[in-house]
Amino acid sequence: MVITGEWQKVAESVAKTERRPLVVMVVGAVDTGKTTFCTYLARTLFEAGFKVAVVDADLGQSDIGLPTTIGMGFVSKPIERLRDVNCQASYFVGSISPVGFLLPTVTGTKLMTERALALGAEAVVIDTDGLVHGGAGVALKQYTFELLRPTHVVLLQRANELSIFKRQWEGIVWTKVLPVPVPETVSEKTREQRRQFREQRFREWLSECGEVLLPLSQLNFRNAMLRQGIVLPQEALQQLSELMGTKVLYAERVGDNVLIFVEAPLMLSDFSPIRQFFGGAPYIRWTIPSRYEQIVVGLLDANDELLTVGLTFRLDFSEGILSVLSPPVQVERVRTIVFGALRLALDGTELGTISPGSL
Repeated sequence: MVITGEWQKVAESVAKTERRPLVVMVVGAVDTGKTTFCTYLARTLFEAGFKVAVVDADLGQSDIGLPTTIGMGFVSKPIERLRDVNCQASYFVGSISPVGFLLPTVTGTKLMTERALALGAEAVVIDTDGLVHGGAGVALKQYTFELLRPTHVVLLQRANELSIFKRQWEGIVWTKVLPVPVPETVSEKTREQRRQFREQRFREWLSECGEVLLPLSQLNFRNAMLRQGIVLPQEALQQLSELMGTKVLYAERVGDNVLIFVEAPLMLSDFSPIRQFFGGAPYIRWTIPSRYEQIVVGLLDANDELLTVGLTFRLDFSEGILSVLSPPVQVERVRTIVFGALRLALDGTELGTISPGSL
């Protein structure tokens, strides 16, 4: 870890602040050394006697917790990298990028910071993601700043690309803005290198996973229509099967929408008999179980807190179960499944993303 004189001065300045607790928000574009700086600052504060927590909000390059999550952990020894911090709690966003997921990213960052403070943190260091440009990047950082109300903001910049944040935040009485130049030794990673980092993290995670069978009857679902409405009885499924020319496995009506799971893709072009079956002209959405499989999901408990992250493996309506690959978890504690936007192969390879609202 190469530390510049500017970094050392900033870290020492933060450590000498009398206000408690300290909340330090670190902002910078991609490949500006945010994670290295957060590691150095967290170690400096720890060695100065603080009880230090780190919130890792860099969804795609997470060191604390799994990519797609915002992780939080406490520093328990002098660290050389953020991965030396054990994840104590995390929030499931479900994406490797905050684009399209600004609200859950801000929410998760705030909740993990609050959790750290509730557990007695005297200093919280927040490693934000690299989205700083354009309307989405500015909005994400602005609302994160407003919610966190940090005592310090460190702006890591190569030129003046973060001047908009300096103008907006400098002079606010409850925060101190600290612009810091990016060291010349910080190298840029290619998109392929970033993907390889994520896939290695996913492979490590999957190596610790086993199959868990979750009864559909005990589950709520988010980011999916499944089990949001009135489930059709078996007799109705048989009639629908005849109308659709394929076996209907499951169907439910949610207001004017109908969700139908079929055994095989439909060749049907005229849906008017199906609409008549439902007494009008509702929106008909048909799908097959495999569309809900190999998706990264969050498993939440009755407190609506993340128990663990899983990968959906098999959706079986005949057995009434959703099978997921996950680290060991007590089945009876799982209450809610939050579908993410990322598909993975069983070896951790990224298969692509799914659009919000498509399930």
